[in-house]
Amino acid sequence: MSASADGATGRAAGADHGTLGVLVAGGAGARLDSGRPKALLELGGRTLLARACETLAAVCDVVVVAAPESLAVPLPAGVVRVHDPPGVIGPLGGMVAGLSARPYRRAIVLGVDFPFMPPALLRALRARLDEAIVAHEAMACGARAIEAIVPAPGGIAQPLVAAYAPGARDVLAARLASGERAPSRAILALAATVLDDAVVETLPGGHMAFFNLNTPADLETARRRMRMMTESRG
Repeated sequence: MSASADGATGRAAGADHGTLGVLVAGGAGARLDSGRPKALLELGGRTLLARACETLAAVCDVVVVAAPESLAVPLPAGVVRVHDPPGVIGPLGGMVAGLSARPYRRAIVLGVDFPFMPPALLRALRARLDEAIVAHEAMACGARAIEAIVPAPGGIAQPLVAAYAPGARDVLAARLASGERAPSRAILALAATVLDDAVVETLPGGHMAFFNLNTPADLETARRRMRMMTESRG
């Protein structure tokens, strides 16, 4: 793994960066049949990468983009690039690379293919994690601290839209080293609070915020939705 200098804040690589944003940008987008990496697909005149970076930048002190070394992606000013572990395919490698890039008090992980994710929802996840950490500290007992807040709309956990405490990093790295490649299985090793449908619906944007792009039909749906949003604002 390698990382660029932090041009946005000028903080040293060893400094505590408060809220770290990890954008998991890897993915060839093969199911989208677009001929280009998913991160570089355009929606409303902007790439998914640019949209996701902007979303994370509104919430986080530092934004890190994790992607395979072979994937050339243009980055906004101040965004840090890290490489997925060599030979590792899948988003778990990007998660671990991003979470390992900088010390942090809490991290927000976001997949590049959630184009309608509002910053307010990510702030809500961060707030829930902070509350859980404070509550654990107040208990002063030997119970394991909460390591993640993971929404599960429709009963499906979304580890690529989640908040993580520092303790999650080593646990996920160990699962990756053991051969695990699926984030949804790797997070089972965490002490996590999973947000069910009822709670997800109370988050800013609700279930619709979790729309993600995997197929050509998804992309067309997203473009129609983007046009409707643009027209309603006009």
